[in-house]
Amino acid sequence: MPTISISTREDENNRSMVQPSTRTEAGLSLRPISLGSLEILRQLGNPLASGDADMSNIDTHTLTEFIWVHAAPLDEVVETVYNAPGQVNRKAALFAMNISPAELRTITSSLSADQAAVQAASAIPQPEEHDSPNELAPR
Repeated sequence: MPTISISTREDENNRSMVQPSTRTEAGLSLRPISLGSLEILRQLGNPLASGDADMSNIDTHTLTEFIWVHAAPLDEVVETVYNAPGQVNRKAALFAMNISPAELRTITSSLSADQAAVQAASAIPQPEEHDSPNELAPR
């Protein structure tokens, strides 16, 4: 697992918390990345659940699944992932039928910005050189 300085992690966590509860990218309302969505992506084995994901080399299946998790009705996502996991690929593909390649590029660009928040959440915080090991980490 990668490491990150405490102050950088706090900055990224704070930045992700002040984002709106949903945002619109290419006409889709996307829920923000959350601990719950990362857990669902981990359940699915989606590489975007990790801060180590290389956004320049992500296949369409991975993106389709990620977008479905963050844009499809939440009850449908949770119900499918936990009670009918064999249906995830079909439901994600059906959901993506209305996403054009141009819209996918727009969404992918915004996901690159979100990777910093995922990396901060996934990394082990390490004190910076000027941080005291006896000092409490800021909240």
